[in-house]
Amino acid sequence: MNPLVSIGVPVYNVELYIEKCLLSILNQTYKELEIIVVDDCGTDKSMQIVNDIRLSHPNGDKIRIIKHPSNKGIGEARNTIIKACKGKYVYFIDSDDYIEPNAIELLCTQSEKYKTEVTIASHRKVAWETGTEMPTYQYSSFHYIHGKDAFANYVCADLRWHIAIVVWNILFLVDFLRHNNLLFAGRKDEDALFLSDYYSEVLSAIIMPDITYNYVARPDSIMGYMSRNEIPIREIRERFATDAIMTDRCRRLKGRSFYDVHCARVMKHKFRAVCVALRHRKRFSEPLHDREIHEELRYPVPFSDVMSFRRYLLLHCFFFLLSSLPATLSVRISYVVGKIIRWI
Repeated sequence: MNPLVSIGVPVYNVELYIEKCLLSILNQTYKELEIIVVDDCGTDKSMQIVNDIRLSHPNGDKIRIIKHPSNKGIGEARNTIIKACKGKYVYFIDSDDYIEPNAIELLCTQSEKYKTEVTIASHRKVAWETGTEMPTYQYSSFHYIHGKDAFANYVCADLRWHIAIVVWNILFLVDFLRHNNLLFAGRKDEDALFLSDYYSEVLSAIIMPDITYNYVARPDSIMGYMSRNEIPIREIRERFATDAIMTDRCRRLKGRSFYDVHCARVMKHKFRAVCVALRHRKRFSEPLHDREIHEELRYPVPFSDVMSFRRYLLLHCFFFLLSSLPATLSVRISYVVGKIIRWI
């Protein structure tokens, strides 16, 4: 008998996209599904569309709706899904995206065959208005990775991202998430934090070249800063707050074989956030102070740990020094370096 797969769909103001998303789930070749739609208290007709489909589609009885008492953000919506799901596996999909008809069948078949905790497939990016395929994030080959720290060492082979910084298009073993108390924190950049938390705990994983997910590039996406004349200051502050959690959790990995690269990866991630903040500083709705940017540059571990690192020692020393300087000087140096490396 095929195992039950829970598909989690957080919904908030996506009335233009939710029908295509939901139909792509309901029309899957894999039939043992429960679909958890989290109503995150939007103000448009998204949930009316969900209810219409639930009542009219032949598989509509697979949809279970959970309504939040107030808007909590996509991270908390995913936490609701993790806590409420009944499946052996859980799969997250953003409500403006859609999946290929055989997506769950491909992922679940490999997960069952290899008994994995995490199964990751490839995705394509699609322009909403034209349907044009944009650069595709496709893994080059099939990888079965197992053993303590094997997956983490794969991810941390160097400072490049060897897996996408997303949580959708991954089939997670529910017991793996619950046993490790893996939940989402923060309202901005929560995917990167979740990835930073979970990859160190994986004992068995598959990475697949099969394209099973379509990421829709929306004209009104909250992801981009470039199209807006004014950016709410809360957005960058929320990202900084999420990154602070990532920073505080670094030292739990002390003694692991990938500890040095993990810390370097966290600082690279945070320095990119600083460059984004400096690049758009004049467009925030309120002043962004040097002390806030300096706090984002906070180094995650003591210098005694740095001295034990074998990889990226110069980079570690640079970031440690940068975090130790007075705020104004640290921010000025960050701006110069950001311009040199073309992140600003």
